[in-house]
Amino acid sequence: MGFENSENLIDDFELVNCIATGNTTQVWEVKHISNGQTYAMKLLLTEAMQDADAKRSLKHEAAVGKSLTHPNIIQVFDLKMAKKFGYFTMEHFRAPNLKSYLRNELPVAQARTKRLMESLAQALAHVHDKGWVHRDIKPDNVLVSKGGEFRLIDFSLCSKPSNSILHALTRKSAITIQGTRTYLAPELIQRKPLTFAADMYSLGIMFFELLTGFPPFRTGNPNDLLMMHIRDVPDVPSSFNPNVTPEVDALVMRMIAKDPKKRPESMQSLFSELSKIQCFKENPETVAAKAVEKERDNELQSVDKRIDSRADAERSAAGVEAPKAESTKEKVRFRLGRDDDGDSATKKASPAPAQSAPAQPPMPMPGMMPGQMPYMPMPGMMPGMPMPGMMPGMQMPGMPMPGMMPGQMPFMPGQMPGMPMPGMMPGQMPGMPMPGQAPAGGGVPMPPGMPQPGQQAPAAPPTSQQPVAPTPAPARKEEEEIPLASMDDLIIE
Repeated sequence: MGFENSENLIDDFELVNCIATGNTTQVWEVKHISNGQTYAMKLLLTEAMQDADAKRSLKHEAAVGKSLTHPNIIQVFDLKMAKKFGYFTMEHFRAPNLKSYLRNELPVAQARTKRLMESLAQALAHVHDKGWVHRDIKPDNVLVSKGGEFRLIDFSLCSKPSNSILHALTRKSAITIQGTRTYLAPELIQRKPLTFAADMYSLGIMFFELLTGFPPFRTGNPNDLLMMHIRDVPDVPSSFNPNVTPEVDALVMRMIAKDPKKRPESMQSLFSELSKIQCFKENPETVAAKAVEKERDNELQSVDKRIDSRADAERSAAGVEAPKAESTKEKVRFRLGRDDDGDSATKKASPAPAQSAPAQPPMPMPGMMPGQMPYMPMPGMMPGMPMPGMMPGMQMPGMPMPGMMPGQMPFMPGQMPGMPMPGMMPGQMPGMPMPGQAPAGGGVPMPPGMPQPGQQAPAAPPTSQQPVAPTPAPARKEEEEIPLASMDDLIIE
């Protein structure tokens, strides 16, 4: 529940806008009715008015805040406690907290890292000089304006350093651990005496988060997170952000040392060290802009590659050869008009290679039938001599038998001329269908030697001794290629 007021007025202040809500309080933007001045008001919730601890905490915070006067610390004004409400007013600093910058505009926050850390070191030095330990240093309690001004807020957990004697007499179980786990110093977790070094540790954790974008210890288990503060040593910030300088690495690791004595001895000494070093090698905003530009270029190249890949797939599916990429050397030669030797291509043109004449088919011998192979004598043989293994008077290989027509099948061994071939009916010619059987292609069978329907007539034998140009073979139909899968099926968007 929030604060309930039907008239939306508290004393002389008009509630304008609720800025933040906590467990027991709300922060409001208010306007003074008399002078019109705008303030911020930390107001107890209605249900918290019955809680004595909540009222005591509000009074304590107002008292600490009024004791602090520093340009980097929020200014606290008046406290008012009544039966129906309790509040204190303070400076209204119109700016978001550092946590929102770390989440949404990290490069902007990193660009202001050195100035921010110097301002907080000075502010905490003032808090320590007044005898208080803040105990709740975290990005949520640092306001950052667009103009680069800073304010440290929330003094509800501020305490005096522990008295070593009284602390030794106090049972550890009676000591309450207060603070935010992510930024809590290990000595507070172990219930050791409270010193100003606890603020140094919390500021170091926040410094680490500012440099890298996240705190050094992260886990979903709250108890494990507390043990990591006590036990674990994180990697240096530059291992997560290479833009961080080695000097800052060393300083941050000293600030978050487990032993309070190994940390910088005071906020003033921290300020002196910060003023002498650079936090980043290059402006973080420039680095971020380069990273965005590089990512945009990579994305455009990826889109171009996908478009080219889809075009190649479409060409492959259509059977079109993709254009070959021209080499850099060829591009240079084309632009300069030079050959490989560096001479101008117009001065020295290389002669075109002579084209070889197409091979001519062998000329047929006189008296040879079409398709008949010429007789080639064996080495050392005279023309007309029988081939080895042939009887005198035996027919030469490839020559038709006497009385046979061109293309007629030779007789089988033991077969007399005029006898039918084995498996043939009397009077059936070779290649003729059986009685009652239709020819293979349908229609009326043609006599042997005549072209069948749908067939080309055989070429006539040459009538002269001149070489005959070979008949070009019909163009071989290229085998159909299986189309490649579309790039839309291969690319995962």
